Amino acid sequence: MNTQDKTCPTCADDDGKGRGYFYAVMTAVLCPCHLPVVGLFLGTGAAGAFFAEYFIFLAIFLGILSLITFAAAVRKLL
Repeated sequence: MNTQDKTCPTCADDDGKGRGYFYAVMTAVLCPCHLPVVGLFLGTGAAGAFFAEYFIFLAIFLGILSLITFAAAVRKLL
């Protein structure tokens, strides 16, 4: 039983494009090719030390997250 259409008539028109655009932006932000730029900003301090120590792990982790958000963006936008 879907009561959302009766309580929120404007919610029925939502086709998920807004969430798809959010996923597309997150794909661009999480892309591992941006790691050198992030490394420049985090070059000093504890965050920079963590970044330098675990660079490969971060690249792999962000690559996987980037692929997941890319798949979600394609799924929502197409």
